[in-house]
Amino acid sequence: MRKLQFPWWLLPALAGLFFLNLNGYLLFDHDEGAFSEATRGMFERGDFITTYLNDRLRFDKPILIYWLQAASIYVFDIEVWAFRLPSALAGIFWCLAIFFFTRRYLNEATAVAAALMAGTALGINAIAHVATADGVLNMFLAMTLLCIYHYSQAPSRRLLLVIYALMALGTLTKGPVAVVIPLLTACLYFLSSGLRPQLIKALFYFPGWLLFLAIAAPWYVLIYLDQGQAFIDGFILKHNVNRFNDAMEGHDGGLLFYPLVLPFVLAPFGGLLLRILPSLKHLRHGDEDGKNTLDRFLWIWFLVVLVLFSLASTKLPHYILYGCTPLIILMARHREWLRSRWLAAAFPALFFGLMAAFPLLVPSIEARLTNPIEVAVAQRAAEYINLQFAAIAAGAGILSLLIIFLLRRAAPWMTLILVGGIQAMFVWLVLVPAASEAQQRPVWEAAQFARLLNEPVYTQSIDMPSFNVYLNRVTERRDLNPGEVGYGREDRVEMEQHEVLFQSGPIVIVRRLDDGAVPAKDSHHDG
Repeated sequence: MRKLQFPWWLLPALAGLFFLNLNGYLLFDHDEGAFSEATRGMFERGDFITTYLNDRLRFDKPILIYWLQAASIYVFDIEVWAFRLPSALAGIFWCLAIFFFTRRYLNEATAVAAALMAGTALGINAIAHVATADGVLNMFLAMTLLCIYHYSQAPSRRLLLVIYALMALGTLTKGPVAVVIPLLTACLYFLSSGLRPQLIKALFYFPGWLLFLAIAAPWYVLIYLDQGQAFIDGFILKHNVNRFNDAMEGHDGGLLFYPLVLPFVLAPFGGLLLRILPSLKHLRHGDEDGKNTLDRFLWIWFLVVLVLFSLASTKLPHYILYGCTPLIILMARHREWLRSRWLAAAFPALFFGLMAAFPLLVPSIEARLTNPIEVAVAQRAAEYINLQFAAIAAGAGILSLLIIFLLRRAAPWMTLILVGGIQAMFVWLVLVPAASEAQQRPVWEAAQFARLLNEPVYTQSIDMPSFNVYLNRVTERRDLNPGEVGYGREDRVEMEQHEVLFQSGPIVIVRRLDDGAVPAKDSHHDG
């Protein structure tokens, strides 16, 4: 048998996509700032079991993402890109897993197409550019389910151990979802395929469950021993059960939420996504060569994710990413079904059209806002999302359309991969840096000023933890005593009792005055 060679050019291509401008924008609060500060704080406290956000317990996610980020900043120091490095590497490994699986069950050309589609799809590329747990979880989920299909075709005990180990690592990354999605998908697929004995054997493979517990259980036991019922209430009940039953933090939506956002998550491949819908017919039965059986497995996987999170009350766009891997493989396999260049161009035209029109929308968005932070962000956004921004977006859109319509020798799906590269450059070199400057620059400036003070700073009714990352210090949340320095929002600080040392937008650094003292009028400083 001829030994297959790996197309080594694919590795730098994926690295270029996932490392693109990784250090070119500030940490976004609240998610990136929260994950990064919780990681940084472990070093300050010397505690790598219990995570805190500033001076408060944080039970949002299990420990693995913090350990991975901790390893990165231990090697590379506290740098913005170092916090994002685990996500970027997970994106690369995610695409490589898709490549090797697709090459095994289809062919190398399809595998290359699948890997490049995954690397250029907006949602996948985006989740690998941020310092959160989702990129790493998606990698483990994808690997778990790809191995489950492989087990259905070639059962082995060694493969079962790999599956259980991957589920354990996913459980250490984000909790029970890393077990629920694979088990639901496996049960539906195996039972509908007449593979009940193989399913029973896999589910009751006790060495696998022992390995799962050996990997996942120690941290859960240690955190419970350390925090007791507070961990159960915070992690199990609030961040798992309640996320399903109640819409947390206003993240709700109807049953059509995910079908509507999916073409944008997979942009610029929305047209190709529509064209693969006829392959849903393979849900009913497979065939002898196994290719339609593969389609059925992939659709079951996607539909499990779609139904599960459509029924959940809390809805966030990135949740549907757990079901994007099967769609990527389906789009790659049936890529030639996309023949209309007009359909291929529809979603890129919509995306870049919205970006070009965005500067016109900023004033109307600002007029509807009441939160001072959001108002300030909208006002600053007008400085960056301006006529030049619109011109770049329009230029990128026109270039994308020219590629789709004028490169006649390239199939429409191939032109979309090129458009995906243009889209990635626009997003990470133009859109995200502009959003970062508008939202996060005042926090960074405040932290730089606070570093020069060389004295303790205390948090005053604000939740933007990237300040602590840049300051490289926990800032206890409490009221100020006379003479002490605090960091907060102008609208939440009793300004008549404080001297303003620094201000950028609504973000202030203040010093508490002695009772009866009057703030100095010339102490106000705009960053």
